[in-house]
Amino acid sequence: MRVGVVASSGYIGGELLRLLLQHPDVELTVATSRSYAGEYVFRVHPNLRGVTNLTFTEFNQGTLTDKADLVFTALPHGESVKYIPQLAKTGLKIVDLSADFRLKDPSKYKSW
Repeated sequence: MRVGVVASSGYIGGELLRLLLQHPDVELTVATSRSYAGEYVFRVHPNLRGVTNLTFTEFNQGTLTDKADLVFTALPHGESVKYIPQLAKTGLKIVDLSADFRLKDPSKYKSW
């Protein structure tokens, strides 16, 4: 399965990349990062040196729909809600690791 990871330069994104790169049925095709677009993934996540030569790209909905069947998002709280509704309309399968869609009332997030 072709998989992409949105916002993969942080700790959670890096761990997700590491796990996905070990999975025999996953082809990691896209790793996005606004700050590190154009950089090799292993320059940000040194533990992945020798494991992948993938480079980070800017978030681009067209690239994700062309190159991935499933997308994980590792965006900070409050960011996923800006991207996922449009991305979901493309038919991509999406796994969101943020809290944006966990609670029906977003104002309750702060109390948890």
